[in-house]
Amino acid sequence: MSTKPVPDIPSPLALELFQPRPSVFYSLDAAAHLAGVPRRSILIYCRAGLVQPVFQPPYEVMEFTEEAIHTIRRIEHLRAVHGVGLAWLKAMFDLLDEVEHLRAELRFLRKP
Repeated sequence: MSTKPVPDIPSPLALELFQPRPSVFYSLDAAAHLAGVPRRSILIYCRAGLVQPVFQPPYEVMEFTEEAIHTIRRIEHLRAVHGVGLAWLKAMFDLLDEVEHLRAELRFLRKP
Protein backbone atom coordinates (compact mmCIF):
# COMPACT_ATOMS: atom_id res chain seq x y z
CA MET A 1 0.00 0.00 0.00
CA SER A 2 1.53 3.32 -1.04
CA THR A 3 0.93 6.59 0.71
CA LYS A 4 0.90 9.77 -1.26
CA PRO A 5 2.43 12.82 0.36
CA VAL A 6 -0.18 15.39 1.24
CA PRO A 7 0.75 18.90 0.11
CA ASP A 8 1.19 21.43 2.85
CA ILE A 9 -2.02 23.37 3.10
CA PRO A 10 -1.78 26.38 5.36
CA SER A 11 -4.22 26.36 8.21
CA PRO A 12 -6.73 29.23 8.20
CA LEU A 13 -5.68 29.81 11.81
CA ALA A 14 -1.98 30.10 11.00
CA LEU A 15 -0.31 33.39 11.80
CA GLU A 16 1.07 35.40 8.93
CA LEU A 17 4.28 37.33 9.33
CA PHE A 18 3.81 41.06 8.94
CA GLN A 19 5.36 42.44 5.80
CA PRO A 20 5.21 46.25 5.86
CA ARG A 21 4.34 48.01 2.64
CA PRO A 22 6.79 50.55 1.23
CA SER A 23 5.92 54.24 1.42
CA VAL A 24 3.30 53.66 4.12
CA PHE A 25 3.57 55.41 7.45
CA TYR A 26 2.43 53.82 10.72
CA SER A 27 1.40 55.60 13.91
CA LEU A 28 3.24 54.96 17.16
CA ASP A 29 0.46 52.62 18.32
CA ALA A 30 0.42 50.72 15.02
CA ALA A 31 4.22 50.45 14.96
CA ALA A 32 4.24 49.13 18.52
CA HIS A 33 1.57 46.58 17.68
CA LEU A 34 3.27 45.44 14.46
CA ALA A 35 6.71 45.21 16.07
CA GLY A 36 5.31 43.51 19.17
CA VAL A 37 6.83 45.97 21.63
CA PRO A 38 5.44 48.52 24.09
CA ARG A 39 5.13 52.13 22.91
CA ARG A 40 7.54 53.14 25.66
CA SER A 41 10.29 50.98 24.15
CA ILE A 42 9.91 52.69 20.78
CA LEU A 43 10.11 56.11 22.42
CA ILE A 44 13.27 55.04 24.27
CA TYR A 45 14.81 53.82 21.00
CA CYS A 46 13.92 57.14 19.35
CA ARG A 47 15.49 59.11 22.18
CA ALA A 48 18.64 56.97 21.95
CA GLY A 49 18.82 57.71 18.22
CA LEU A 50 18.33 54.07 17.17
CA VAL A 51 15.06 54.70 15.32
CA GLN A 52 14.16 57.79 13.31
CA PRO A 53 10.45 58.64 13.20
CA VAL A 54 8.89 60.76 10.48
CA PHE A 55 7.00 63.83 11.63
CA GLN A 56 3.97 64.59 9.49
CA PRO A 57 2.70 68.18 9.14
CA PRO A 58 0.64 70.06 10.13
CA TYR A 59 0.53 68.59 13.65
CA GLU A 60 3.98 66.96 13.61
CA VAL A 61 2.55 63.52 14.40
CA MET A 62 5.23 60.88 14.95
CA GLU A 63 4.97 58.10 12.36
CA PHE A 64 7.20 55.21 11.35
CA THR A 65 8.20 53.60 8.05
CA GLU A 66 8.52 49.89 7.38
CA GLU A 67 12.29 50.29 7.74
CA ALA A 68 11.82 51.72 11.24
CA ILE A 69 9.58 48.79 12.21
CA HIS A 70 12.20 46.37 10.88
CA THR A 71 14.87 48.21 12.93
CA ILE A 72 12.72 47.98 16.07
CA ARG A 73 12.41 44.23 15.54
CA ARG A 74 16.19 43.94 15.10
CA ILE A 75 16.77 45.89 18.30
CA GLU A 76 14.34 43.70 20.24
CA HIS A 77 15.98 40.55 18.87
CA LEU A 78 19.48 41.73 19.81
CA ARG A 79 18.35 42.75 23.28
CA ALA A 80 16.37 39.56 23.96
CA VAL A 81 18.71 36.97 22.46
CA HIS A 82 22.11 38.54 23.04
CA GLY A 83 21.44 40.90 25.95
CA VAL A 84 22.91 43.88 24.09
CA GLY A 85 22.41 47.27 25.81
CA LEU A 86 21.37 50.53 24.19
CA ALA A 87 24.90 51.98 24.17
CA TRP A 88 26.23 48.91 22.34
CA LEU A 89 23.32 49.00 19.94
CA LYS A 90 23.96 52.66 19.15
CA ALA A 91 27.66 51.95 18.50
CA MET A 92 26.81 48.91 16.38
CA PHE A 93 24.24 50.80 14.28
CA ASP A 94 26.66 53.72 13.82
CA LEU A 95 29.33 51.31 12.59
CA LEU A 96 26.87 49.63 10.21
CA ASP A 97 25.89 53.03 8.83
CA GLU A 98 29.55 53.90 8.34
CA VAL A 99 30.19 50.60 6.53
CA GLU A 100 27.23 51.26 4.22
CA HIS A 101 28.49 54.79 3.55
CA LEU A 102 31.96 53.45 2.69
CA ARG A 103 30.47 50.79 0.41
CA ALA A 104 28.46 53.44 -1.44
CA GLU A 105 31.56 55.58 -1.80
CA LEU A 106 33.54 52.61 -3.09
CA ARG A 107 30.83 51.77 -5.65
CA PHE A 108 30.90 55.39 -6.82
CA LEU A 109 34.68 55.38 -7.19
CA ARG A 110 34.66 52.07 -9.10
CA LYS A 111 32.24 53.33 -11.76
CA PRO A 112 33.92 53.67 -15.16
